[in-house]
Amino acid sequence: MSIVATQLLNRRIMLNAFAALSMVCASPVSAAQQKFTIGAAESVRIYPGGLKLRARIDTGAATTSINARKIHAFNRDGKQWVRFEVVGKRGQMTKMVGPVVRTVRIKRFHSSSVRRFVVHIGICLGNHFQDTEVTLEDRSRRKFPVLIGRGYIAGAMVVNPGREYMVQSNCPGRS
Repeated sequence: MSIVATQLLNRRIMLNAFAALSMVCASPVSAAQQKFTIGAAESVRIYPGGLKLRARIDTGAATTSINARKIHAFNRDGKQWVRFEVVGKRGQMTKMVGPVVRTVRIKRFHSSSVRRFVVHIGICLGNHFQDTEVTLEDRSRRKFPVLIGRGYIAGAMVVNPGREYMVQSNCPGRS
């Protein structure tokens, strides 16, 4: 085969590969597969109640954590429940009651481990609503009352650590 024939064959192979790649890339992506970008800090709404709170996005944390006070465990129909208040930095507050999903032991740096209740809370970030597991802790001394972990963002969002407050939390139909 001559050099010219080889070059034409290589060019034809490249064009076919490019055409195939273009078709794959141009295929429509379903809404479920689309991810949106969020910053290292965002505003979220928690449900029930729709309370707006500032949140730190932490890809190193497995679970989401929320600032809860007056945490009181009790039994209802033979199951453990918990009553608590969710409090924002500016004093906004909502009371919540729910069944305990489980308890977790949190290892702390240079301190003893603690046990925390895990409950389900609805969280809206951007237009993404998810009923997710959260640990209850007193975060009053921390800058952000909510810490969003990997369990919430996985598969739905990409984090840009150099940006903050990129999306508005709006999940219509939630109360």
